[in-house]
Amino acid sequence: MAGPEGTGLRLVPDERTAPVVRRIFDEYLEDRGLQVIAEGLTADEVPSPGSHGPRTGDGVAAWSKSAVRAILVNPRYAGHAAAGSCGKGAAVCTPVLPSEVFERVRDRFDARRTTKTETDPGSAAARAYALRGMVRCARCNRLMQGTWNNAEPYYRCRFPAEYATANQIEHPRNVYLREQTVLGPLTSWLRSAAAPHWRVPALRPPQGRARLDAFRAMELRMVYDDSERLLRVKAAAGPDGTVLRGALPL
Repeated sequence: MAGPEGTGLRLVPDERTAPVVRRIFDEYLEDRGLQVIAEGLTADEVPSPGSHGPRTGDGVAAWSKSAVRAILVNPRYAGHAAAGSCGKGAAVCTPVLPSEVFERVRDRFDARRTTKTETDPGSAAARAYALRGMVRCARCNRLMQGTWNNAEPYYRCRFPAEYATANQIEHPRNVYLREQTVLGPLTSWLRSAAAPHWRVPALRPPQGRARLDAFRAMELRMVYDDSERLLRVKAAAGPDGTVLRGALPL
């Protein structure tokens, strides 16, 4: 609808989904974790936002931690209109919840991030995972998250039984991928596939953040199939952006 004095558009809450947003904020402030909130919404058959893929008979797809987090960090629910958060051409966002509730949640996110970094040197926030944001699980197509096990980095896809049932797929509760299992074969394949026109630099463990930046520059994307122990890889080579594709047994 029109904004004040015709200055633009006013976005108003969808009253079908606004109670879900308020529930998520309330539960987070009650010290429920993102996973617990997501599992509760799935169990109550609350439709997830922007869902794709298989659904239950009622058309309800499972919630993920990332979907819950995206709602909690979105300023438009508090009526903030900065940086286009209310949509193109919008002048005003009608808040779904009080601004102070959003600020409390943001402060809690900041406090937890700081605490985790200070108390756990092996946390994702404190160190650079070489493949962070680049590996997806072949079973559910979700990004695998960095985790620290046995004093070294791994990537994990955690998929509770309720999610598997709701999405009608077979998925172990946890799928793990060891970073060191990937780096050697991956670097060797990149050098071979790109030669002789594109040189892949040596990527040794002490380089840390440099490895992550180098892989990002290659637009590296991977899908890990744990049932076959196979890593499907896509990368862009050289200034012309030649696409490289391969499948690496691990």
